[in-house]
Amino acid sequence: MQDFINNFLEWWKNLNKKNKVIYSLTISVSIIIIIILFFIISAPKYKFLISGVSETSSGSIIQKLEELNIPYKVTSGGSIYVAKTDPNALRMKLATNGSLGGSVKGYELLKDQGFGTTSYDKQVNYQIALEGELSRSISTLNGVQNARVHLVIPPKTYYNPGQEVKPKASVLVMLNPGTTLSKEQIRGIIQLVSGAVQGLTADNIKVVDNFSRDLSSSVISDGSVGFASTKFQLKKEIEDYYSEKIQKNLQAVFGFGNIVVISEVELNWQKLEEQQKQLVPTNKTNGIILSQQTEQEQSKNYDNSANGVPGTTSNIPPFSNQTTNGNTSSDYLKSKTITNYDVGEIIKKTTEDKNGEISKKSFTVFIDFKNANITENDTIKKQIQEAISTATGVETKLVSIVPLKFNRQIENMRSKIEEEQKNKQRLTVLIFIFMLVVIFATLTMFMFVKYSKKKKVYNLVEQRKRKLEDRVKEVVGEVEEEVEEYNPAVETQRKIENIVDTRIEDVVEIIKIWMNSQ
Repeated sequence: MQDFINNFLEWWKNLNKKNKVIYSLTISVSIIIIIILFFIISAPKYKFLISGVSETSSGSIIQKLEELNIPYKVTSGGSIYVAKTDPNALRMKLATNGSLGGSVKGYELLKDQGFGTTSYDKQVNYQIALEGELSRSISTLNGVQNARVHLVIPPKTYYNPGQEVKPKASVLVMLNPGTTLSKEQIRGIIQLVSGAVQGLTADNIKVVDNFSRDLSSSVISDGSVGFASTKFQLKKEIEDYYSEKIQKNLQAVFGFGNIVVISEVELNWQKLEEQQKQLVPTNKTNGIILSQQTEQEQSKNYDNSANGVPGTTSNIPPFSNQTTNGNTSSDYLKSKTITNYDVGEIIKKTTEDKNGEISKKSFTVFIDFKNANITENDTIKKQIQEAISTATGVETKLVSIVPLKFNRQIENMRSKIEEEQKNKQRLTVLIFIFMLVVIFATLTMFMFVKYSKKKKVYNLVEQRKRKLEDRVKEVVGEVEEEVEEYNPAVETQRKIENIVDTRIEDVVEIIKIWMNSQ
């Protein structure tokens, strides 16, 4: 480490003033960028925990987060964000501890009843438990953050059953920000509550949201409102279909953003019933007998004059004496029948239900000819009207072409915001790339300078070594003739050569010291 510092200081001393300024600025900028990125990367990333709770519940949640040493952030809207933790797990943990507030009890409340609980207490506890269970069920719906249910259940009585008070219910739903409930969802809440309480009808249920809006007033359980909602939805879908169809095809000619189509569709929901009644005459052979009356009259006449031997015996009935000729009696029979036939009827009943049939269509098309770079004239307008008339099956007089110059301010503002966001992203990427380039260039330059310095020292050592070897050869050549004579210089030269061959690092350090001293 000390060698590295010494080498760096030596390299720094050898630089001129201009290079020192360049390196100083580069290193300073790199350090600043590294510090900024470090703070950006190391900054805690907050995740959404909960919102829309009361101030008391928010205070309890914040107190619990401080006890758990969890960093948090509270926005102006009352939303709480946490860092360095899983918000779902933390939310369940807070709910278990009761820190979230607003927790309701359901049927588990019935388990805590004591032996001294009266029937009235049991009824009240059951009502509270039922309210809690309904609140839990409604809170699970999409878009509903929390819910409260209030029930008015009259006590049961065995007197005057015809005058019993009907139960009522009120439901308060806290919606998520920017969320609205559809009519189907509101109707589902009403049906859920009415099905859970005996005798509770949908007319006696009120649903209100956290913005004090009466949601149940727009939904009536008789089905008429729901049917009207279906009618309106069908009308809207048909209008959207024609608008999209016309706009999509015209944009291929005039370009995107130069066409606006407004469709108006009238649906016929009329239901006609026609009944025809035809009377058919009947005859006596085939017909439906409505009534029949029969009268019969019958009579018999006898000749009861006395005949035979005068005296009492012959004149006391029954007369035993026979007539002489046998023609003393006569019979009379009369019969009369009156029959009433029902009149034959043929009834025809015809029902014609339009069932949402399209009765009228009209279209208004706004075109920005100037932005589309197309010359506006009556011929083009007529061609557009005929094309729309052919595609939709309406008369050309029901198609209006309105040339206007569109307001592009919102579009330009949106494009500007998107461009600014893209520029920020590009700037962040460029800063990061520049930082990497600066760091890489600095390291490369430092390694290059260090390598150059070592190479320079190595070349200097080699040069000194060659000079030393040449000098040794000269000295050896001068003393070759003196075989047995001792020469201290030759011995010293040999020792130096041995040191250079075996301890090159020490020789380099010695030469560096010599160079610095010079």
